Amino acid sequence: MILLVAEKPSVANQHYRPMLERLEGEKFTQGDGCLIGQNHCITWCVGHLITLAPLDAYPGYEGAWRLSNLPLLPEKFRLMEIESTKKQLNVVRSMMEKADVLVNGADAGREGNLIFDLVLDFTPAFKQKKIMRLWVNSYVAKDLDNAWKHLEDATERLNLSYAARLRQRADWMVGLNATRAYTLTAGRGKMISVGRVQTPTLNLVVERDTIVEQFKELFYYGVLGTWKGFGAQLLRDDKVAVFEKEEQAQAVVDKCSPPENATISRLDIQQKKQFPQKPFDLTELQKEGNKRFKCSAKQVLDCAQNLYEKKLLTYPRTDSAYLPDTMKGEAYALAQRLASPEQQKLMRDASENFVFINSSKVTDHFAIIPTGEDPQGLPEMEQKIYELAKERFIQAWFKPYIWSEMEVLLQCPEEESETFRLKLKRNEDLGFRAIVKDEKEKKKKSSKKGDNSDSADDDDSNDVTNLVEEFPLWNLGDKAPFDSVELQKKKKSKPKYYTEATLLAAMKTAGKQVENEELAEAMKDRGLGTPATQAGIIETLKKRGFIEAQKNYLVSTQRGREVISLMDEKVKSPEMTGEWEYQLSQVEKGKLSPVEFRDGIIEYVKSLFTELHAKYQCQFDRETVTEALPCPKCGSPLETLPWGYVCQQENCGFKVGHTIAGRMLSHEEMKGLLSSGKSELISGFKSKKGSSFSATLVMHEDGNIAFDFSDNPDNRVPTEFKCPKCGKMLSDAGNRLICSDDCDFTFYKTIASRIMQESELQELFTNGTTHVLSGFHTKKGSSFNAKITWDKDFHATFAFENDGHFHGTETKYKCPICKHTLEENKNAIFCSAENCKFTLFKTVAGKKLRVGDIKALLTDGKTEVLQGFKSKKGSSFNAILKLGEDGRTSFEFPRRNFPCPVCNEQLRFRNDIYACPNSHCGFGIPKVFYGRELSDEEVEKLLTDKISPVLEPFQKNETKFRAAIEIRNGGKLGFYKESVCQLSSMTAKPK
Repeated sequence: MILLVAEKPSVANQHYRPMLERLEGEKFTQGDGCLIGQNHCITWCVGHLITLAPLDAYPGYEGAWRLSNLPLLPEKFRLMEIESTKKQLNVVRSMMEKADVLVNGADAGREGNLIFDLVLDFTPAFKQKKIMRLWVNSYVAKDLDNAWKHLEDATERLNLSYAARLRQRADWMVGLNATRAYTLTAGRGKMISVGRVQTPTLNLVVERDTIVEQFKELFYYGVLGTWKGFGAQLLRDDKVAVFEKEEQAQAVVDKCSPPENATISRLDIQQKKQFPQKPFDLTELQKEGNKRFKCSAKQVLDCAQNLYEKKLLTYPRTDSAYLPDTMKGEAYALAQRLASPEQQKLMRDASENFVFINSSKVTDHFAIIPTGEDPQGLPEMEQKIYELAKERFIQAWFKPYIWSEMEVLLQCPEEESETFRLKLKRNEDLGFRAIVKDEKEKKKKSSKKGDNSDSADDDDSNDVTNLVEEFPLWNLGDKAPFDSVELQKKKKSKPKYYTEATLLAAMKTAGKQVENEELAEAMKDRGLGTPATQAGIIETLKKRGFIEAQKNYLVSTQRGREVISLMDEKVKSPEMTGEWEYQLSQVEKGKLSPVEFRDGIIEYVKSLFTELHAKYQCQFDRETVTEALPCPKCGSPLETLPWGYVCQQENCGFKVGHTIAGRMLSHEEMKGLLSSGKSELISGFKSKKGSSFSATLVMHEDGNIAFDFSDNPDNRVPTEFKCPKCGKMLSDAGNRLICSDDCDFTFYKTIASRIMQESELQELFTNGTTHVLSGFHTKKGSSFNAKITWDKDFHATFAFENDGHFHGTETKYKCPICKHTLEENKNAIFCSAENCKFTLFKTVAGKKLRVGDIKALLTDGKTEVLQGFKSKKGSSFNAILKLGEDGRTSFEFPRRNFPCPVCNEQLRFRNDIYACPNSHCGFGIPKVFYGRELSDEEVEKLLTDKISPVLEPFQKNETKFRAAIEIRNGGKLGFYKESVCQLSSMTAKPK
């Protein structure tokens, strides 16, 4: 008997039953959860029937959560039945036991394979049977029949099964372990839900909310000239000039005002084409559904899934907007049949090339298109989604929009001449735009003359194009005065909160701003989640109260922001999680081994716990404490909970948290506070403004804890220390030593995040200096050693031996600057010669150098390629470490091969720049961009991601600013608008 297992009962009854009756002559009777035939039977799952067992199903993980047994990284994962579908699972297993051949007829995709595979994993004996795969993307009868006639051996989709299991297990290892760990360390009594995709998606929303709420209204200025009745814009560096200050723009207006002539210095006419959009993939359908009808991503997916099961649309859970070459004729005929007479007139000839007909771009599924079946009596929302998919499919075959552009450069005659650009546009053939309204059409602005004008929001340029019926007969060298030259004042666009449409777009590219369609296509495998899961992720964030819908916007809640503020950069990094999704796609394609991906996730979880252990050491230690502290109110034992201490006596009610002003107190510190009512001086508290401070804690009779800064003179305790300024005896005020009221001497015991001990204070006030002390920290967090001594005003200051260098043991290496013998301590190798400042730290960019690396640096001046450096954002990179003549280390990156983003020719590295060898292309990335020299790492990051990190300082005119560089459509370099932030303005030099 052959058993066909569907994913849902509707598919089994509406599609698989008539197929087998048609092809195999079967006659079915209805069973309990199945259809029974003579040689073929059909049963179904109801989504997932089996899931991975939770942590508490493993020995030692039952009961209360504990940090001491985390992380759990099982070699063999336990499975469990889903209680709500247990009855149907029993039916499926019973039918499988009777069958000779098992056919997986679940949805064609990663999750469809997983649903079926988990049942086999739960009952391994079934794996001995013959297992086939029904891979079908369309429930149209002929497609379904063809798929049944060409059943695949299940092993042909083995890589897809590997990827499905790895995705599920990665989510389990990251989500369950991190959820417990963050709840126990940072949760303060509340559960913190963490997810491999969920948390980075929440981070995208929180970051966008912060940008919106911190946005300050800013204006910028441009110069618009009117020449022969047409608008012309001032250029600077071949771009539309943008001034931060009104005075700068006004100076140009004054200089270029009439009646001076302007001369045509360049005139160029080009014909351009714009093709209609491709058919929908799921993400684009969800985005358009959200824009048009305000539907959530889940609502659109549910409608598309229902339409698929009703044979009206093809499989919706697809990330491809392409159709295979073999479908071209059939799809064209379908579009002709579905199109209205008006639409048919706009369709191109079937013999032409269509960009969306490309088998190499089709993944497991092709684009979402109508099947040709006639919809009858659909619910309103399903009808809208069907019409949306149908219209996009028909429009994809339309003729392109064709226009010509005349670009004219006008040169002013002044000694320091200014250049204006005048652009004219003439429509040649409206093509698809005769019916399909472009977004930019809705934003048309009138030109100065009143003629139609296109205004394209090209980031900071606001390019103005004059729409004309015919081009004027102008020639090079023609002269005419400007009709007027005017100042333009414009307001910078305020960034907007995410909608579901824009959040889906951000998830698709892991938060990277990618507008170019081809670049977005290349980035899609590195997105957060898959098209099939992204809607569910957004819904999960809503259900957990991390984000909420406000009209059509998605905004993070206070709880969501708190969660992100507690997360490690790794957990919330969209780029890192996007990279994992890409790796899963590589597993599907057989280009990455499952073991390699699994080991990467395991190492990631381990490193996460290493960092959590360092950050929350006292919380880990608290679990090992066996003694019970007495309640300060009633004396009963206190129970230690993850967030603090609670009295076990019901009538008492005493409880206290162990985190105060951002500082987690250790068990010993809590013990001292609870037993005596007052703590020692403690450092590391954070004020509401984020600054660190030290204080003594006191516990009042009502059990509340307060800071004691000992400003009351009655609280001061006499000491044996003499004031170095006036010689009087000092008083101890808790966190500082104070002289008498008529002397302003004050000494704070906390210096550079280090509390001075009693013996060290004795040494300082007796001898005027201490020995070399360790454990001081700079504002950036790096540690250093130094003496404490007095300056001329009796303020405590640092003193370094040998002008800032510390003593260590001698090495065999010579200083590369002065050739003196180098010394070594645990943190660095350094030169102790007078006036030499050479220091080589043993940890560079988060990587600890090996002995061989240090030897190579000091003897050869460079290392081999080293792996494991960390950028400031936490991403890993590989590089050669070099030692410069000035003794400073720098990175050298191995030259990598990059395709030209314009013509796809291989870029060449020549004269310190990447340039395209194609003479007709001319793409290149300069070494210096707006006054800033770009490092090799920054250039290669730009070529890889099409956007750089935020860099500084750039300089334009008299303004310095920071910004991220992006590669725009056509290979143009520009600044990502939302990242631009002014640093300073310099005074203009007089001429």
